[in-house]
Amino acid sequence: MKKLLTGLVLCAFANVAIGQRNSYLEAGFMFGLTNYSGDVAESSIDWSEFKPGYGAYLRYHVNRWFSAKAHVYSGSIAGDDANAKDALLRERSFRFSSSIVELGAVGEWNILGQNRFSRTGLHRFNLTPYLFAGIGTTFASAEADYYTSPDKLDDFVTDPSEFNITRHEHFLLTPMGVGLRADIFDRLVVGLEGSFRPVFSDKLDGISINANPDSGDWYYFIGTTVSFILTNPKRR
Repeated sequence: MKKLLTGLVLCAFANVAIGQRNSYLEAGFMFGLTNYSGDVAESSIDWSEFKPGYGAYLRYHVNRWFSAKAHVYSGSIAGDDANAKDALLRERSFRFSSSIVELGAVGEWNILGQNRFSRTGLHRFNLTPYLFAGIGTTFASAEADYYTSPDKLDDFVTDPSEFNITRHEHFLLTPMGVGLRADIFDRLVVGLEGSFRPVFSDKLDGISINANPDSGDWYYFIGTTVSFILTNPKRR
């Protein structure tokens, strides 16, 4: 039994060592759209509230199966009861907007584990799907207000202090999602990525007490990535 365990451990270390021969560094940019789910969104995604976002990242390929990525992302989110189909929400008349800046780090699993180069050293065109999850923090500057009819104000506004003030907050988040990378050339990689970010708070939109304080807020990113290989990956 000890010999079997020793053999398994040695095999695991050998696989890691072999995988290290495929390690390299990559830097890139992300461009896309951000959306939000929370107190001022009737459904999970309000299609009329997509906002532009952009960011930069540094990815280290540990081996052909796993990568680690650090990123910074900036964008904006917004919501307005005027977009709701529900008449009561439209009557409530809350809205908000917020800028966000996110810092995070994720681990990526390259599902197919493909090599970028053939055994003869030629670059391969690969489509690589991957899953990722990690941790980060986002800095938000939310401002909420209402345009509720004065005769309905008492029905909807419990705490007026939440409105008409810019709240600067930061939140813990766990970015997670799915992506697809295409190795176009030896140094150029383009891709698509979609992800969601629960922030474990109901204050991302600046509204909590006046809506549903027991329900947390989220935001989402979908877009394209363009990156460049910075170091020479081992062609083995």
